Amino acid sequence: MMECNSFFRSFGPEEAEEVEKGVRVQSLSLGSHRVRRMVFESGALIPNHRHPEDVVTLILEGRMEMTVGCETRTIGPGEIFLVPANADHSGRVLGDQVVAVSFSRK
Repeated sequence: MMECNSFFRSFGPEEAEEVEKGVRVQSLSLGSHRVRRMVFESGALIPNHRHPEDVVTLILEGRMEMTVGCETRTIGPGEIFLVPANADHSGRVLGDQVVAVSFSRK
């Protein structure tokens, strides 16, 4: 039988971790998934990197230019993008801050 306290989580008021200059992340686990709330300050750059899991990201506020593999797009609120496992990706904030939420399997 499943535990009744395992279905709901929220991002608390604690400080987000600054993982790059101008990039703050809060992370939580929900079952076999990881959810991150990310805030990118105006002018923030996301250096080219990769990770071993697929990541889906939803932009909540602001606009940014993202490159995934060989494709570059400008994205904004309500838009979603996928970064496949081990794919190179990078980005930069356009204008004011960007707030996004990403989802991946642990």
